[in-house]
Amino acid sequence: MKKSNLLFSAVMALAMGSLASCSSDDLVTEVQGQETTVDHDQVRYLNVTIASAGGVGTRAIDGNFETGTPEENKVNSMTFVFYDAAGEPTGQVHKPTAADIAEGTFTPGTGSVNKIWTSTVPVELSQGDNLPAYVMCFINPINDTDLINASLDKVEGIKRQAVVTNGGFPMSNSVYYGKNPITGEEHARMIASPIVTGQLYTNQEDAAKPDAQGIKIYVERYAARIDLTLAPGAILPNEDVEGYQLTFIPEAWRPNAIDQELYAVKRYGLIENGIANYKPGYAALVGRLGDSWWNEPGNYRSYWGCSPSYFENEYPKVSDDITDVVGDNAHTDQYPYDLHYFNYNQIKGSNNGSRAVTLQPSKEWDATSGFNGTFYARETTTAVEAWQDAKEYNPKATIVSAVIVGKYQVTPTDGEALPLGTTFYLYGKTDKKWNLYLDDADGVSNGIKAAMLENQNVVLQEVDGVYTPIRTAENFIVDHPSKGVRDIKGQPVAGRLVALQLKEVPTEALYYYDTDNLDYKIITADNLDKVNSNLLAAGYARKYGEGLCYFSIPIEHLGIYKNAPKGEYGDGYKNDDGSYNFEKCPAGSFGIVRNHAYNININSISGLATALRDENQPIVPPMDEVSYYISARLNILNWRIVPSQKVDL
Repeated sequence: MKKSNLLFSAVMALAMGSLASCSSDDLVTEVQGQETTVDHDQVRYLNVTIASAGGVGTRAIDGNFETGTPEENKVNSMTFVFYDAAGEPTGQVHKPTAADIAEGTFTPGTGSVNKIWTSTVPVELSQGDNLPAYVMCFINPINDTDLINASLDKVEGIKRQAVVTNGGFPMSNSVYYGKNPITGEEHARMIASPIVTGQLYTNQEDAAKPDAQGIKIYVERYAARIDLTLAPGAILPNEDVEGYQLTFIPEAWRPNAIDQELYAVKRYGLIENGIANYKPGYAALVGRLGDSWWNEPGNYRSYWGCSPSYFENEYPKVSDDITDVVGDNAHTDQYPYDLHYFNYNQIKGSNNGSRAVTLQPSKEWDATSGFNGTFYARETTTAVEAWQDAKEYNPKATIVSAVIVGKYQVTPTDGEALPLGTTFYLYGKTDKKWNLYLDDADGVSNGIKAAMLENQNVVLQEVDGVYTPIRTAENFIVDHPSKGVRDIKGQPVAGRLVALQLKEVPTEALYYYDTDNLDYKIITADNLDKVNSNLLAAGYARKYGEGLCYFSIPIEHLGIYKNAPKGEYGDGYKNDDGSYNFEKCPAGSFGIVRNHAYNININSISGLATALRDENQPIVPPMDEVSYYISARLNILNWRIVPSQKVDL
C-alpha cells in the first residue's frame, strides 16, 4: 500500500533549553476529541521550527540569557520520534538529511531563543498505527538506536557519557513543569512536545503555509559549560611559611567529583518515604525546592534536575576510601563511587580513566595568557540531604568542583629557589606560620624525620631498666599510615597527611608501653601496627610530594542566590571564616546543570594550596580545611545570566 506522510508545524528551541513537552506519568490511551488510529497507510506533515540559542560568533546577551557560539548551536543531524497518547512509539522515525536541514528557513530569535529553523517533517503511518500525540527531537544524537524504539517511560532512564562529539553538541527536549494541552493537566511534568490533530496535515503544501499550526519544540544541550579564567599576574607569593616563600605554579584544571554518566533526557527526583522517586509531582518538588527559581514554563525550561548519582549516599571522606579499594588503578571497574575523583596524573596528563570519560582533556596552563578556554562537563547534581549532613558525609566530597593542580616553587627568604618539584613538608607552627621541612638526606639540617622524632615518646630503648625514647632515624619512615594502622583508631586520615612510622620490626630490641597491660613490651610483627598507631601522637605533617598541590572551588548553582537568607545575593550560607555552612545551604546551591554556563573568574591566589602527597592520590577535598584564599567572582549562566557572586576560597 502507498504510505502517506503527516506534516507537522513545530518550533524547536535549541540550546536555550525549551521544549513544549508531555507528561509521561499521566498519559492517556485516548485523546479526547482527536482521532486515535489511522485506517490506511498514510503520510502526514508537521510544520517544525527549531530555535537555537546562538548562531552567531559573538557573546551577545539578551535579557537573562547568553547566546552560544556557532559550534554550540550547530545542527548536524536530527531524529524525530513520535509517540501515541500512551507514550508508545508510533509511526516511522524521521531523520532529515543534511540537504533537508540546509533547506530549512533560519531566522533570529529573541530572549531565551536565538536561532530558529523552520521546515516540514513527514510522519509516516501504517494501517492500525496510533496517531502521534507527542514528539521528541534528538539533535546531534550520539547513538539513537536505544532512543527510537523505547517508550517515553523508558527513554527517561537511558543514560549517556558524551556531551560533545565530532557530530556536535547532543541535545534533547527540555523538561519542565507546565500545562499539558492534551490531558489538560496543570503543572504536568513535560517531556515531549504535544501534538493535536489540527497540527497534522495531509499534504506538505498546507503544512508549509505561513498560517499553518506549528508545534513548538524546545531542546537543551546535554553539556554544561564551565569557563575558568586566571591570569599569571593574579598569583601572589604565599607568606604563611616561616623562613620560606611559596609560589604556586598552575599546570591544569578540570571539573572534579563528576558524574560518570548523565540522562539522555533531564530527570527530576525526590526521596519519598525513603524511596527514590524519579517522577515526582510538581507539588512535591515545590515543597522541596521552592516555587520560583527552578521552573519557568513561560520559557519552556527548568534550572535544576537530577544526575544518575543524585540519590547516592556513599561519598568518600578521604582519598583512602578510594585507594583502599583500587590502589593506583582508579580507572578500573573496581572504582567504588558514582562520582569520579581525579588524581594529579589524570588531570595533568589528561588521562581521565576508562570509567570517567570526559570527552576532552583538562585545560592546560599557559605561562603567558594563563587559563582560558571552555570545558564542557556532564550534569552533576546531588540531593541536598547529602551535603547537609556533615556528620555522615564529607560535604565537600559531594559537590562538583573546579580543581586547579600545580606545584609549589619553594624559595628560602635568605637564599635561592629550590628546584621546582622539591618535596617538602609543613609540620607545626611558629608565630602562627607553618614550619617547613625537607626530606632527610645528607646535608639537610631541617629534615622532617628528625623534627618528628623529637616529638615521639612511643618507641623506647631500655638501658639498665630505664626506658627512653629513641631519636635515631634508621628504623623510621615518614609516610601515610597504612590501612592496618588507620583501622585501629577507626578514624579517616586525609590523604595529604603523613606521620612518623616504624618501617619494619627493628633488628635490635625496642619497646613500647602497652596501656592495656600497663607494661613495656618488645616490638614484634604482631604489634607493629599498634605501635605505629600510637606513633600518630607525634602529629601529622602535610606532604607536598614533588611540590604537588591543588585548589578546589565548589561550583555553586542558582539556589545560592535565590534562597540564601541574607546579604546582597545571600551569604547566610557561609560562616564568618568564609567556609560553607551546609546546614543553611538551600536546595540547588551546588551542582552543575545541563545547558547552563558557569564562569569562574579568579581574581587572585595568595594562600596555601592543599597538599598532594603523590601524583596518584585521588583529590577528595578535605573536610577539615575551611579557608581557601582564592578570591574569585563566580557568574553562573544558563547560557543565561544570573547575578555575579564574589567568592573567597
